[in-house]
Parts: sequence; structure tokens; C-alpha cells
Amino acid sequence: MKIGRAFPVLLSFFIISSVFGPLFLFPAAAAENSGEESARVLKATWGASGGDWGFPSPLTFYPRGPGYVMTSFCFDSLVWPDETGNFTGLLASSWENSPDGLTWTFHLRENVTWHDGEPFTADDVTFTYDYIQGKAVISPIGAGWYNTAVIENVEALDDHTVRITLNQPYAPFMQQVAAVIPIMPEHIWKDVSDPAKYMEDKAAVGTGPFILEDYNKDQQSYKYSVNENYFLGKPVIDTLIFVKSTDPVISLKVGDVDEASLTLDQVQALDDSENMKVIEGPGYWVYRLRFNIPANTILENTEIRKAIYHSLDCEEIQNKVLHGGGIAGNPGYVPPYSSWYNPNVTQYAYDPVAAGKILDEAGYDEVGSDGIRLTPDGEKLEFQLLYTSDQQNQRIAELVQSYLKDVGIGVVLKPGDTKTVDGLVNAGNFDLAIYSHGTSTDPARMLNSFPTSTGWNNTEFLALANQQMSTIDEEERGALVDRMQVLIAENVPTIPLLYRNVYSVCNQDKFDGFFYTPGGVGGGVPTEYNKLVFIYGEWNGQSTASAGNDTVGTNTPSMNASGILAAVMAFAVVFMLYRPKR
Repeated sequence: MKIGRAFPVLLSFFIISSVFGPLFLFPAAAAENSGEESARVLKATWGASGGDWGFPSPLTFYPRGPGYVMTSFCFDSLVWPDETGNFTGLLASSWENSPDGLTWTFHLRENVTWHDGEPFTADDVTFTYDYIQGKAVISPIGAGWYNTAVIENVEALDDHTVRITLNQPYAPFMQQVAAVIPIMPEHIWKDVSDPAKYMEDKAAVGTGPFILEDYNKDQQSYKYSVNENYFLGKPVIDTLIFVKSTDPVISLKVGDVDEASLTLDQVQALDDSENMKVIEGPGYWVYRLRFNIPANTILENTEIRKAIYHSLDCEEIQNKVLHGGGIAGNPGYVPPYSSWYNPNVTQYAYDPVAAGKILDEAGYDEVGSDGIRLTPDGEKLEFQLLYTSDQQNQRIAELVQSYLKDVGIGVVLKPGDTKTVDGLVNAGNFDLAIYSHGTSTDPARMLNSFPTSTGWNNTEFLALANQQMSTIDEEERGALVDRMQVLIAENVPTIPLLYRNVYSVCNQDKFDGFFYTPGGVGGGVPTEYNKLVFIYGEWNGQSTASAGNDTVGTNTPSMNASGILAAVMAFAVVFMLYRPKR
């Protein structure tokens, strides 16, 4: 796969025309051809797993990573992670915090405007934080995605300075608050009483690099146009489109889309297409076996969950499902490539004999004629397994069913689409579920959500969760997070089966510059769609970045200056050698 000028005066003419011709030598022709060539349209796809991620406004998107990403194209937060994972200013140009971690002061950019031309000010920031905090009950997104509970007060010191006071020190403030909460225009939202139902065109007006042109729920598509006045500089593409594709590999090959998120198997199916560039990253994307602990008295027993863990060969599951495109799960939940990973936790080797012994001792020693164990009441030891009906989840579910049958546990498969599965799990209508999702790189979101996402309410874990969030010293915080992982492994509230790597493939003949952000965006979403990609990437080898634009990160491309300089120098040499003699 592809990872990448002749008689004197005539030669100089061709050199210059190749570089400057469209602008200087043939202005009329350039004007005639500008339509096709100037329309920089990039089409991308999330694939067949789902394309409708909700209306892209801060309180209406579908509360999974893609929903937030679609919203981030229109809306900006105070800060944002760059290619290195470090935070750079978006609406804030600089900031500082007090030694006790309670006060954060942000100095905002001047001359920033909303998509409708209205000026952005500090009042919009104070309004947003207060509004989201106040509407959290009405819009579950507010409570589930944005952590405003740690905020005591937000005040505008002047038009371009905001002070945020916390009610306690919050270690991941930058990762989970300042870099996540999208700032909303007060002049549009101040009279909106129910944000969950507000989906008019104005609801997508932000300061972001793109303006929403069309959202089609039925076709599961999004269309964005460029924000010509974006404060970091005009994006390198004019139109960004997301469409659903039943087969992203074929869509890439025939040119229906220019970029797609793929699995390793799909990448390999591209057959080394020369114009396709592949990037890979640690996905922080987990496939885990989820138990309905509060509602199922059998699964509420920790020993039964341990028996199930021993019955599963997670390494073999990874090999059969991802074929090397990921790694086996870790009992402490945190993936091994995380800086917070603790390797010193209880391990559960694949051991069907040990699993059977645990089940016998728990009172499930009688086996029916079909090989399925019986409960003391004579009922089958059988569970319904809910999962999303894509290829990988389907294969995982079938393997889990087979492994559990080997130890005498029956499994009835129940597939569904993503939203159906999410709805049933959130409502508690399931026994077991194969649940796949991105995980944040910060323990505040990665681990603190366990009581909610598993139904496991361990007193020590809850205390550690609260303590680690307010511990500013990273070494001390690390020790607390280590202990949290120990408790997870010992109690098995969920079984991390495997972690999937993430892959992006893009037609490099059109666009180049995608990267995976260390730590993700939006609090940990593992995606190649960091919006800075479209500011500092290259369209057909060209970038809009210039010395006059603000720079973010370390990957700001040049303006093909070397090619221009070479052409000018070549012309100068030819002119000096062949100028008329006196």
C-alpha cells in the first residue's frame, strides 16, 4: 500500500506553468475548471454497524463515541487534544489553575464568531456550563456525558476571561471537562426549555470548523460544509460527508467513499490497493461479557461469575474473532497499553475443570440429558445472551455459547441492532450481554462508571473511586487505581473478553493526515476523526495551513514551498544561462 518536471525558455515556461499556471498563465481556463477541482469533498463511513448517531447538537446526539464526534465538527470546547494527546487551546488561548486544583482560569480567543455571525464571548461559556448542569435531568446526555457535578461556579471576569471554581479538586478536569463540554451560543439556547427535543437548524450552530448542511436520520447520513471563518484557519476540505455502507471495503475500492474505519480482516481484504493509506491505533475498544448482577440471583454469586471466566479462552476468542487485530482481555479491565494498567491482579486461566468444580460446589452438580446443568429447583442453568448482530459480536456470542456449554451452562442467543441492545441493557432486560464500546483512557470514566455499568456496588471500590478523582498527585492516584483494578479482578463484575485495535483506511490520492489521538477525544473516544485532522491535513498533497494560522500540535504541514522554490530557482538558472548577450 502506498504510504507519497526541457529547451531553455520553453522548459522554464513549463516549469512555471505547472506551478503557477492555473493562477497566472491561464486565468480563464482556471476559472472554467474551478468547479470540479475546487470542490474538495471527502466521504467517510462508519460502516454497516450503524450510521445514525443522532442530531449533532450537544444534548441530542446518540450517547456513544460517534455521536459525540459528529457533534464536535460543529461545536468547540475550551481545549482539545492534538496529535500527541496534549491539550491545545480551542476557544481558550491559554489557561492556568490554582495550586489546590480548585480554580481554573481560561483566557478566551478574541474575534471568534458563531456560524451565524454573532460574536462569541465569555458569557456563552458561563451560559453553557450552567445550562448543561441545569438540564441534566431533562437530557440524559448532559448527565451521562458531561461531568458538571464537580463545578461549583462559573463566572465571566470580562468578555474574554472565564473562571471555573470546583467544589473539590478533580484530577481529570482537563480530560473530562474542559476538553469535552461543547460551548453553546447563549443567544440561541437561552429560551430552549427542553434541549432533548430541540433539533432545528439553529441547534447545530457552533463555532466549529464545519457547518451542518444536512442530517438524514433515515439514510443515516451527515453532510457538513466548511466554516470559512474558522479561527484556526479554513479547513482543507470544503465538504465532509458521512454515509452508511453495507460493505466499506467495496465502497473504498469503487470510490463510493474515501475513508472508512475497518477491522484488520477488512484492511487485508483491500488487497494492497496502492492509493490506500492505513493507520492503526490501540482502540481502547473493549468487548466484554456483561452480567445483570442486580436482577439475576444466580449471576449475583461471585463464584458463578468466576466459573464462567475460567470456562472462557479469551486468547483463542481474540484469535478467532480479530485474527491478531487486538489482544485478549485483562481481568482488571484496564488494557495493558494504558499507563494506568496494573498487571498484578487475579488471573483466570482457561480451565474448564476448575469451572466445573466451582459449579458443583455451588449446587449445580446435577446434569440433564442434554448436558446442561440443573438448578436445585430442577430448572436448566441457562441464560439468554444479548448481543449486537454484526459479524464480530455474532462470532463472539457463538464462541461464548460453545465454551459455556462445555461446562454445562446453557446459552440462548438473542441478536439485535446497536440501539435495541443498548435499550435492553440500560433497562435491565437481559441475563448476559456481549457489550462492545470504547473506554476512556482516564480512570475517572474508565473505572468509576462500574457501579452503573455493571450493577456491582462494592463499598471499598466506591470509596476508592471518589478518592482517586480528587487526588492531584499522580503517583498517589496511581496507587488508588491499582487497588481498584485488584477489586475488579477479584469480584468479576464483568469479563473483558478482548480489546480491538482500530484501523482507518483513506484514499491518499485525495486526503492525507488522519491519526489516532493518544487518549482519544471527547473524554476518550478512540477515533481517527479528531477535527484537527481537517485543519492540518493535506488535500491532494496540499494544505491550507500557513504561517498566519494558529498551529496545533507538531504536525502542521508545509505549503509545498519546496516545489515552488525549486521552480523559481530553475527559471532563474535558465534565464541567467540563456539571456541575450550584449
